[in-house]
Amino acid sequence: MIPTWKRTCTMDISATCTLECPKCLRQAYLKKGQKIPGGDMTVNQFDKLSDYFTGFSFCGQISDPIFNPNLIDFLKICKEKKKSASVHTAASHKPEKWWSEAFNANINARWMFGIDGLPYESFLYRKNQDGEKLFNMMLLAKSKGIRCVWQYIVFSYNENHIEEAADLAIKHHLNLRLMASARWDESKKQKTDPLKPKNPKWWIVRPWEK
Repeated sequence: MIPTWKRTCTMDISATCTLECPKCLRQAYLKKGQKIPGGDMTVNQFDKLSDYFTGFSFCGQISDPIFNPNLIDFLKICKEKKKSASVHTAASHKPEKWWSEAFNANINARWMFGIDGLPYESFLYRKNQDGEKLFNMMLLAKSKGIRCVWQYIVFSYNENHIEEAADLAIKHHLNLRLMASARWDESKKQKTDPLKPKNPKWWIVRPWEK
């Protein structure tokens, strides 16, 4: 039997995202001319599913969870049923009123904000993202007592800004999580991915690539 504290579910609850991050699986589908699979999970579907798990991580692989029109209802259900909840987001295309309502729906939820680098430069990878706006929404969440994580994937353009980001995180009492990546596009034609940091500390080398 699986202990109840381990019955958590990570899910992609939409098929929509306004970002065009070059390493995202979403872009692989689009480059092949294929339709993005999936759709928006309904409130009824999530309500049924919530009876079988103790926690939920809304973390898209081909979408951003903020674009499911029912996300706020999902957060309310988690609160009512005492389920843990975390939301991983990098998109910034929602008005402040929506963000405030989402945070208020469940102040016990944890939010992880994908801002790769200092807020003004994150768009260099997170195409179409307003990093400064998203950073301000993270501060809004923090002001409401929400547990916030600033996810910072290290790329060539931001690897020398880590110390400055750490100072910014300390200033605002944020949890800064530095992330290494394995998604580097390297071939005989293009030996070095321009996004790949110089410091190998921030590379993840998969076994078959050694």
